[in-house]
Amino acid sequence: MKRLLLAAALLLGVNFASQAQIKIPGGADDVLKNFTAPPAIGDIGKTAGGIADILGSKLSLSGDQKKSTLDAVTGFLKDKSGIMGLVKSNPSDYLKKFNPLQSGLFGKLKGILGAAKFADFLKLKPTSNIAGNLLSNLFF
Repeated sequence: MKRLLLAAALLLGVNFASQAQIKIPGGADDVLKNFTAPPAIGDIGKTAGGIADILGSKLSLSGDQKKSTLDAVTGFLKDKSGIMGLVKSNPSDYLKKFNPLQSGLFGKLKGILGAAKFADFLKLKPTSNIAGNLLSNLFF
């Protein structure tokens, strides 16, 4: 009788344990909960040019650095525009595709700007996705 009760309790416990949902802090649920839709890119050439102008003045870029920055940002925005449709339909997939794009851009910018100016660039990150702030296009 004890074995039967023990077996039933064990099966019941295994059943509850197998159906338990474990939430890992910082997991996909937390990322999506804090997801902020990125700004619309609009005209890629104008947006990239505006971003290059802002970075050129705020970071005191040379002509060559500004041109290389413009090229890198233009390529990034073209690639990003290809995944913007996922923002509303599948934010998780958007982030999976956006993060490598952003890492690639940041790697290029670090090479163009150098470590000190790249650190200054990161300090320009808007606190949130602010409409009208062109730099939001690089961070969100």
